[in-house]
Amino acid sequence: MSIPTLAPDLPSFEQLQAVLLLHNRAMSASSCGITIADASLPDMPLIYINDAFEQITGYSAAEVLGRNCRFLQGDEHDQPALTELRTAIQEGRDCRILLRNYRKDGSFFWNELFMSPIYDETDHLTHFIGIQTDVTDREEARYALETTLVELRQTQMLLIHSEKMNALGQMVAGVAHEINNPIAFVSSNLHSLGRSLDDFRGAYEQLEALATDSSSESMLEQIAQIRQENDLDELFTDIDDMIGASVQGLGRVKKIVTELRTFSRLDEAELKMVNLTECIESTLTIAETQLKHRVEVLLEINHLPEIACYPAELNQVFLNLILNAAQAIDGTGQINIRGYDSDEEVILEFADTGAGIAPEVIDKIFNPFFTTKAIGVGTGLGLSIAYKIVVDGHKGKIDVQSTLGTGSIFTIHLSKGLKS
Repeated sequence: MSIPTLAPDLPSFEQLQAVLLLHNRAMSASSCGITIADASLPDMPLIYINDAFEQITGYSAAEVLGRNCRFLQGDEHDQPALTELRTAIQEGRDCRILLRNYRKDGSFFWNELFMSPIYDETDHLTHFIGIQTDVTDREEARYALETTLVELRQTQMLLIHSEKMNALGQMVAGVAHEINNPIAFVSSNLHSLGRSLDDFRGAYEQLEALATDSSSESMLEQIAQIRQENDLDELFTDIDDMIGASVQGLGRVKKIVTELRTFSRLDEAELKMVNLTECIESTLTIAETQLKHRVEVLLEINHLPEIACYPAELNQVFLNLILNAAQAIDGTGQINIRGYDSDEEVILEFADTGAGIAPEVIDKIFNPFFTTKAIGVGTGLGLSIAYKIVVDGHKGKIDVQSTLGTGSIFTIHLSKGLKS
């Protein structure tokens, strides 16, 4: 019997062996991890891995072959990218995804996986080939860049806000100064008018007494008639009341002007010892138009100590929290501001009886530009600015607890020993 030989146009065994050896060397030389999984078996076990896969993952071929490569995911089997991978496997198509994977030593790495199906000559799916690239450096650099961009955006936002607040503070201080001048001379004139009225009334009463002593009966009747027709007794009383009310009104205006200057604190931009009770009370004066006749404010802050802080910045925090609380209250309600003197810090609570914050968004409320208000009502900057001022500027802490339909409590922790 003759021994069959290869047809002249077919490669020899040695040639096939050389080609396979070349393919194997090429796979081994690749810097990417290469895997081949058997698609004919239920769990798609790995039947081949190259050297790079071992280097990337730390697993040897003996530890990997026969297993599905999902073990690289650790306990993170719910990654969104895995949905795309499973769909591609079911449909027998290519896919490219980014996975969080873990090496044998437990260290984390980002795995960019390109997976492609392999079909035989009858278009039957037989295998999947996976090309895995460790892109941890790239992803960490991308994350660092994104973080830097976010920080730059926040810094830009804070700088713009700082400029606006500085301009507002200068305007407030200027207006307060301009108002103080007319208040001073109007107040002085009212006091002079009051004294003049007293002198006029005294002189009139003396003249009336003299006329009464030396006048005839008919003259006395005329004097009485003039007093009655001009209602002089009530007139003197009304003028006293009007002067007194005007003086009180000017006192109120003067107090508002003082609170405006206290709130703006342009001369207190540096770290200094400040009475927090005074800060909160001046802020409430600024916010009064948003609270009047609708929101009752209860204060429990009289016992607070002075602390080192940046008062103008904290005033902005207090204003944001108070206005947010007022806007969260539909109709009438209460804001309760409480303060506690702890050993190393002062704790402030701003509690409201507003609508509350939904659990699914409460973790986002300090994010820049996030807002639950209608478009055009809020910018989403108030709470993020408050967070930056308290946490970054004062090394403190701010958090929130909220119940829908009941209200929210914002709590601020401020260190007594802040250093510049």
